[in-house]
Amino acid sequence: MLESLVCDQLKEFLYSNELLSKLQSGFRKKHSTITAATKVINDIIVALDQKQYCASLFIDLSKAFDTVDRAVLKYRLLCLGMSDQVVSWFSNYLSDRTQCIKYDSSCSDFMSVNKGVPQGSILGPLLFIMYINDLGQNVPDANMHFYADDTIIYCFGLTVAKAIESLQRAFDVVQHTFMQLKLILNADKTKLMLFANTKRVPLTIPTVSTLDGDIIEMVHTYKYLGFLIDDSLSFKPHIQNLVKKLKLKLGFFFRNKIKFSFMIKKRLVTATFLSLLDYGGLLYMNASAQYLRFVTNCKASTHHCDLYTRVGWPSLFTRRLGHWYTFIYKALLGMLPSV
Repeated sequence: MLESLVCDQLKEFLYSNELLSKLQSGFRKKHSTITAATKVINDIIVALDQKQYCASLFIDLSKAFDTVDRAVLKYRLLCLGMSDQVVSWFSNYLSDRTQCIKYDSSCSDFMSVNKGVPQGSILGPLLFIMYINDLGQNVPDANMHFYADDTIIYCFGLTVAKAIESLQRAFDVVQHTFMQLKLILNADKTKLMLFANTKRVPLTIPTVSTLDGDIIEMVHTYKYLGFLIDDSLSFKPHIQNLVKKLKLKLGFFFRNKIKFSFMIKKRLVTATFLSLLDYGGLLYMNASAQYLRFVTNCKASTHHCDLYTRVGWPSLFTRRLGHWYTFIYKALLGMLPSV
């Protein structure tokens, strides 16, 4: 309860004074993974429409929440305008914490925790986004966006070489900031992706490297905020992965459908299917409708419009159109991020 009260007061202070970076979408009012992904993907599409290339870097940090340096965090809180008394309160909140490992009836010795913010706490995520609040400052010729520690840098250029060159400069600046914040870059999980018209991609693409000289691997798909993004923005890998997940569930349901009543089937599909189908429906428009045959017990030849009517659900297209209208409605009312 105390954490909740402090968190509410802290958020009010940050929001009313507009102290949080506009590049950060994590744990913020009006923001979500959907708004963050929509922002990034829209920027890339606009650039591609202008016949530009987009070089993007999906950055991975090693145990980001656990490696927060508390002395640096205190300094960051002071820089945000908090009083010495408030910073002392947070210092006390973070101090004298211990951890252990427990397995069955065995338990290790307790060890002091001198770094990081408490995972699973209410204040931990908010403290982290304040810790990295200045990460996007002084980054030349680049676009950036964060969702907590999920970071993407993307640069545009009329040639691949120009886009990669801008990306490398921005990456160097960000790496120096990581070093100041004592955060550890995971070079193996950090990936490079090039967005372009497939007919215009050159055979040889310049590399992007870390300050230590490690070459960043180039990939064609990457899981970003729950979406499998591919370099052609077709969302085919995401849809294929989604259908695979749904088929596994659907197979179990069909094998046991005799045990379920009509209402139980509707509840099962609502709980396990529709949430997956609805997530990110603004960004893609194709999905399978086979779950309806499980609910209704109808033959394979039954038209999908009849299936929707029997269950009383709108079609996937109508559902996503409704989500799109809701998104626009929220934007008009100022209930979404301004940028």
